[in-house]
Amino acid sequence: MESETELIDLVAEVCEELGLPYAIGGSMASMAYGEHRTTSDIDVVLSLRPPDVPRFLERFPRTDYYYDEQAALEAVRSGGQFNILLFKEALKIDVHVAADSIAQRQIEHARRLKAPSGRYANFSPPEELILKKLEYFDFSGSERQLRDISSMLRIAGPDIDRERVGELAAAHGLSDAWNAVLARIARG
Repeated sequence: MESETELIDLVAEVCEELGLPYAIGGSMASMAYGEHRTTSDIDVVLSLRPPDVPRFLERFPRTDYYYDEQAALEAVRSGGQFNILLFKEALKIDVHVAADSIAQRQIEHARRLKAPSGRYANFSPPEELILKKLEYFDFSGSERQLRDISSMLRIAGPDIDRERVGELAAAHGLSDAWNAVLARIARG
């Protein structure tokens, strides 16, 4: 394992072999619709039940990966997230349990896209991905989220339903963040 690209392939393979609904999210998904940027992790939105946790985690051998099975089970019960760390390359998989309506739509409406390796995988649709990035921006103030969204809209613009994003943003109390992105794009 050398890169986050190979990590996407591994996660997609594991989820598909185990029949676990998933969508690649976060920066790797935003790069599928926008510009490349550096990252040392991948985010996956995953539909998991407590009995799925051991069979999912056993696909990541303890000789190469670190994870806390109890934290994973708690994330499934509470609708949170847990991490799987790859020792040698200092890479991380952030597993987000699909507990809220946005995350569930990320999986339900996932797009089958070619990953950087050439393998096909399920990626979050851009509208829901933008909404998640707006949530993170609203919570953290991270400019990186706005840059990712702006890049996606600039590059994949016609393929993104801006009206739908606006409606989703309004429904989730994120209209101010969405308007900040639109203002940024208007400024160039």
